[in-house]
Amino acid sequence: MKLTDNRWLTRQGFGVHSPWAYDLIDNVINERHPYYAYEDLYPFWEKAPQYLPQYPQSRDELLFRLVNRFNPKFILEVGTGAGVSTGYLASVSKNSRVVTVDFPHPAEKEVRRNLKKIQNIEYIAADVIQTVQDIMDSGNIPQFIHIAHTALWRQTVEMILPYAKSDTVIVVEDMGKKQKKEWWKEIINDERVGVTFQMKKIGLLFFDKKMTKQHYVL
Repeated sequence: MKLTDNRWLTRQGFGVHSPWAYDLIDNVINERHPYYAYEDLYPFWEKAPQYLPQYPQSRDELLFRLVNRFNPKFILEVGTGAGVSTGYLASVSKNSRVVTVDFPHPAEKEVRRNLKKIQNIEYIAADVIQTVQDIMDSGNIPQFIHIAHTALWRQTVEMILPYAKSDTVIVVEDMGKKQKKEWWKEIINDERVGVTFQMKKIGLLFFDKKMTKQHYVL
């Protein structure tokens, strides 16, 4: 990779003037040192239904680091898949509440059985959109939202936007897909959205209006 590649430079933190953004890039996104819980999660990963969708280990470890950085009390995941990412989200702190939502499917019991190994996970198999709407309407807004294995990613994010607070973080998976790339151009210009980070596979949305609106491409 040539050093003149601006995307590579930004990913290393070069040219990033915000200390907050630089710290996130350098110490969270690019962090490569193993965390204490990674090894404990490997058996959990092996027991998950391997025929259901899941992300590479590196992506799950990034989710772990993001949760570790922002320390959310309430985490919502939309699209459970095999449930591996759910385990990483929930293993940062036993004091966090993690709700993962998916449509009912034949492997539901197997997923539920594996997720029960981590006590702070609540697995809901029901109408995804209605469940997310009910959570938002309850007034207990999740601080960290993982848009994972779901075809309803656009509807879900746009439903959540009116409820987003300054401490809300939304992680959108599979950003390499053409549909999402086009949608991302729209969402980052939404006046409700603040700082954003676009990576090859995931996108991060932040909503703290005290920070200057900036879109980083890593």
